[in-house]
Amino acid sequence: MKDRYFFNLLRYILTIVALFSAAISSGQELNCRFQLNSTQIPSSDRTQFEQMQKAILEFYNNTIFTNHKIKTNERIEFNLSITLIKEVGSNEYEGELQFAYTRPIYGTSYNSPVLNINDQKIQFRYTIGDPIQFNINSSTGSLASLLTYYAYLALAIDYETFSPKGGQAFLEIAERVVNNAQNDASPGWRSFENNGRNRAAVIEELLNTMYEPLRMALYKYHRLGLDVLAQQPEQGRKEILEAIELLRPIYQRRSDSYLIQLFVSAKADEIVSIFSEATPDEKRRAVNIMTTIDPANAEKYRRIMAQQRP
Repeated sequence: MKDRYFFNLLRYILTIVALFSAAISSGQELNCRFQLNSTQIPSSDRTQFEQMQKAILEFYNNTIFTNHKIKTNERIEFNLSITLIKEVGSNEYEGELQFAYTRPIYGTSYNSPVLNINDQKIQFRYTIGDPIQFNINSSTGSLASLLTYYAYLALAIDYETFSPKGGQAFLEIAERVVNNAQNDASPGWRSFENNGRNRAAVIEELLNTMYEPLRMALYKYHRLGLDVLAQQPEQGRKEILEAIELLRPIYQRRSDSYLIQLFVSAKADEIVSIFSEATPDEKRRAVNIMTTIDPANAEKYRRIMAQQRP
């Protein structure tokens, strides 16, 4: 009896260890730094907003979005903040959301800005105790759709920077989230809203074959460019030049492209910094490309020519 007891105890311990190990190896993929700002909503009791912040953090910290094995130190980090502007009904709010994804660069302590979206029109309902349910097959509410959408957008953009079209599967899931939300009255889920600058438009453009060069640019710029820049600056700048050159034909066809605007808003200062130390020919090429696809910041790019190599 005693031997059998110890055998069962040992088997139980080994099972727990195996489950714990599995949880570590295939655990949560995202590390979301979330902040809720509710100061514009008058209320003497802030419990509603404290619980809302807690529920959103728990959603990101406890949900497994993929079957990929990602170590804790490899989690994809992004910032998400929601500012509530007004209460439009019982426990229903309007506001805006800020999403920012930065990518760590190999061999350095630098994080490169890749995508920064100011989602100016969000609306959702939240009641204390209501679970935020994760479901990619159907809409489970405006807030759940918002959070799920940005989770898969973060995954997609991260994977796009590491391999050509590497985020395809996550973009398709984000598209499903958008499609499931079409009957949601809250704004941002239909590509024609807000002059084509919304959640639906981002996914629609990323999945449009016309924008495949931009997706390749994300890969070349980061994996072949920035990741080697510190050790091989000439090779890194060459790849970055080729990456931004891929954007020119898109701009020539769609000068109002939302994706091009998002790219240059994230990369303008970084590109100026990179090419300020380049050769005269590299500087001319960089300035030529960037003043073409981002004419609003032409003067900023022209400053590259005035910088002297150390």
